[in-house]
Amino acid sequence: MKTILKEIISESINYHIEKNLDDFYTLSSEHSNFLSRIEDKISWVLAKKADWPDCIFKANFENLKVKKEILKVKELIREKKAPNGWTVGPLTKPKNMGKILEKCGFSNVYQQAGMAVELKEVVEKDINKNDLIVDRVDHEIKLTEWSEVVSRVFGLRVDYDLLKFLYQQKDVHFYLGRCEGKPVSTLIIYLSSGVAGLHAVSTLHEHRNKGFGLTISRTALVDAFEKGYRVGVLQASSLGEKVYRKLGFQKYCDIISYELDNDEEK
Repeated sequence: MKTILKEIISESINYHIEKNLDDFYTLSSEHSNFLSRIEDKISWVLAKKADWPDCIFKANFENLKVKKEILKVKELIREKKAPNGWTVGPLTKPKNMGKILEKCGFSNVYQQAGMAVELKEVVEKDINKNDLIVDRVDHEIKLTEWSEVVSRVFGLRVDYDLLKFLYQQKDVHFYLGRCEGKPVSTLIIYLSSGVAGLHAVSTLHEHRNKGFGLTISRTALVDAFEKGYRVGVLQASSLGEKVYRKLGFQKYCDIISYELDNDEEK
């Protein structure tokens, strides 16, 4: 009985982990700087002027000829009409989509842990003090600083017009961490699908291993708890997974990114 209950809970958490991410992509797709397709069968967001967000997501090929559908998407990728990045998570159908993508010329390029935590646990967690001062981004000067940090950390072109659009949404909140007055760390929290989702968590390389990621994340999650949210979710790299376990996060699923091989794009 306990095993069945655990499976039900895990399935529900998996839904919220991926749904919050899908909602974030869908919200971004509403901006005019993106060529997007949002459908029940498949969705994507394709950036015109940036590198992020830029991916295929929420594929549901159940009861369809899966390889045929993938080949259609491959052709669109070759024509630069769809992004060359395909996110596969627990809601993707069929369940073996990743294996089928690999047979069709895609490679597993990035794997993240879908994680979740009860926010009450985060609130009660006592983390080590450090020199990070966390600001809620409340005007465009801070948003510009936020953008510059993310660009440096991830090496991405960030669409500032998109950031301004997201900044204006009531359920999207930006956080900026400072050390000795200089911006060094970032985070977005997106309150969607009943959970608080962390996105774009970053710290400049020269300021890592100081606990700044934990500090800025805890600040945002405590704010979400005070707004009435009870669960936090995120997608973490292998290194990030170890860090977030210190806040009480547990892994529940894998979120995997696939790309079409270079020779397949030609």
